[in-house]
Amino acid sequence: MDTLWFFSLATKFCRQSFSARRRMLLVWGVISWSAGCLGCYRPAVVPPPVSINRPQLPPVIETPVIPAPQEPEVPPVTPITKDNPWKPEAAAREWKYIVLHHTASEQGDVESIHESHLKNKDKNGKPWLGIGYHFVIGNGQGMTDGEIEPTFRWKQQMQGAHAGVPDYNQHGVGIVLVGNFEKEPPSAAQLASVKRLVRVLAREYEISKDQIVGHGDVKPTECPGTHFPLSEIRGSITALIPEDSLVDHLDGSLPLR
Repeated sequence: MDTLWFFSLATKFCRQSFSARRRMLLVWGVISWSAGCLGCYRPAVVPPPVSINRPQLPPVIETPVIPAPQEPEVPPVTPITKDNPWKPEAAAREWKYIVLHHTASEQGDVESIHESHLKNKDKNGKPWLGIGYHFVIGNGQGMTDGEIEPTFRWKQQMQGAHAGVPDYNQHGVGIVLVGNFEKEPPSAAQLASVKRLVRVLAREYEISKDQIVGHGDVKPTECPGTHFPLSEIRGSITALIPEDSLVDHLDGSLPLR
């Protein structure tokens, strides 16, 4: 297209007069100069952006969380305190003795002993009201080892049905430990619990260690068994000690033996 236009312009140029050709050359020169200047205003080529390689950060390593060691489960044991944790809501009975027993069985709890005693009858042929003891201490078979559980007789401050002698039933706190102590002694937890219970009761009701007896001391029977440490339990309290002094020791300063 540009070639044809140039050829046509040249033909016209040759046919013009000299003066006309001179004017045409002048116009042509001006047009050529203008075209050359216009090339100066072409937009500059923008170079592509330079990519910057950022340094690679090291990977974040998470520190593993180590769980804290769990404390071993400890069976519930009633602590020695200055207060009586077994103090009943009913008016206190006149207690003079503490009578200790064993169940002569490998296992048991308050409910099973209660069901068994409901089948018993007194000398007049009347059925028992249920469990004859005031407290039961478990051995881990039916109850937690060392657990102390009061029965309805203690909560209502009723006479017991455990000694076979009226005075000891009427005024004796009956405590039974689950187990057969003709075969083996009580567990360490049972021994600690019975000492604790006897101490609190002896202080609360002013019972001397001479009035802490085994069932066999009031009636011919092998209960509470030849392996029952009765003298050790008696020795765990101090007879005729002033109440305030005994209370001071019950805060834990007197070691369990």
